Amino acid sequence: MTGFSFDEEKRFVENCADFLESVKEIDPKMAKILEVNWDKLLCVVCDGNHDTKARTKFNEAIAVALDNLLSEETEAGDE
Repeated sequence: MTGFSFDEEKRFVENCADFLESVKEIDPKMAKILEVNWDKLLCVVCDGNHDTKARTKFNEAIAVALDNLLSEETEAGDE
């Protein structure tokens, strides 16, 4: 777990950037996956409402990215 916590004095976007930076310290590859798919994550909650379709798209994108990462690591190990 990161030592990250939201700072109420900062804007949401600034907190998001700080969160991603804290994830980079723990798992740079996961941080990159989140960074690439951040726009999909932000669509999950819009105007206080949860968008199930957006959540599904985000989850699918993360699953594909993780599968690709595993494939790359497996191929690198085979070399």
